[in-house]
Amino acid sequence: MTGEIFRKRLELLRALMKSSESDSLLISRCDNFAWLTLGARNYISLNSTEGVCSILVTKDRPVLLLDNIENDRILEEELSDEILSEMQICTYNWWDDLERILLSEFNVHSLISDSKNIGEVLSPVLLLPLRLQLCSEEIDTYREIGAICDSVLHEQILGISPDLTETVVQARVASAFIERGLEPVLVLVFGEESAQRYRHNLPREIEIGSKAFVSVCVRKKGLIASATRSVLFGQNRNYEELHKKVSRIDALAIANSIPGIKLDSLFDLIKREYATAGFPEEWKKHHQGGLAGYNAREVFANRYSNHVLKSGSAVAWNPTITGVKSEDTVVVTTEGAEIVTFPRSTFWPELEYEINNIVIRRPDIVVI
Repeated sequence: MTGEIFRKRLELLRALMKSSESDSLLISRCDNFAWLTLGARNYISLNSTEGVCSILVTKDRPVLLLDNIENDRILEEELSDEILSEMQICTYNWWDDLERILLSEFNVHSLISDSKNIGEVLSPVLLLPLRLQLCSEEIDTYREIGAICDSVLHEQILGISPDLTETVVQARVASAFIERGLEPVLVLVFGEESAQRYRHNLPREIEIGSKAFVSVCVRKKGLIASATRSVLFGQNRNYEELHKKVSRIDALAIANSIPGIKLDSLFDLIKREYATAGFPEEWKKHHQGGLAGYNAREVFANRYSNHVLKSGSAVAWNPTITGVKSEDTVVVTTEGAEIVTFPRSTFWPELEYEINNIVIRRPDIVVI
């Protein structure tokens, strides 16, 4: 099955080559490489945007280009036998020049590329739509990521206390994800003070205090899932009501994430719900999320976003009101939104909102 998907995706890339009047396309960006190969990692550093090996797409057989440093790992650990069987493999010495190899070994002259290092850069706008509709294998990967994400956040957040620092909480959460096979691309911890001050709080050496929430982006096979969970130490009715309001905004966005709707329409719905909740200006203080996939956000929703959701799209909404946030990753289907990072098997307490004649579940605050 992976071989068949790989071949279909090659044809999509060849169509781009044809429209660009080019005889070859070099795929080097980590997001595009992972999409083409259904999850292979061509990077070393977690924050890399361009990898250490590439795939040269031609009119004939594609070529896997990799240096002698990466050869064994890529061939043994990253690519399925089905996909490897579809490619010619070209291994070169790390001190050699890839551009020279492309000219001397493959007679590449009319080259387009997804990176600026070699060839004419292909506009990211042309490659982006290819990544936005997930196949069944990718949706299964998202379900796997989501189940682990939900489990780790439940275990770790229930184990924190007011005297822990944000950095200690960050370390515990990140470590737990790594132990479970997920890459923590982002772990933000918002303690009592930080949640009031910053929308993006890089954890600091301060105690979290009487309440906190943790926001994460975690990756496996190239796909990134996002989620946020909140904890309160002792009752605080005002805070709990505020969380319910932001969760309803999130629920409204999820309920309306259906095939055929445009991102700008969803953005307008979200803005109106902020006003209904009594916070008409809060949407201006942070983006609201959007399409997800091989980046934490592939496309942000705003008044100019004209992308149309399809069955197989992934979205992650993240409305915030100062001090609170609601966030999960959702796969859009014809049967409704599947919240992959908040599965029905969760042990986390739930809030329920009936919207458009369906019930949307959102994580409640854990009160300890």
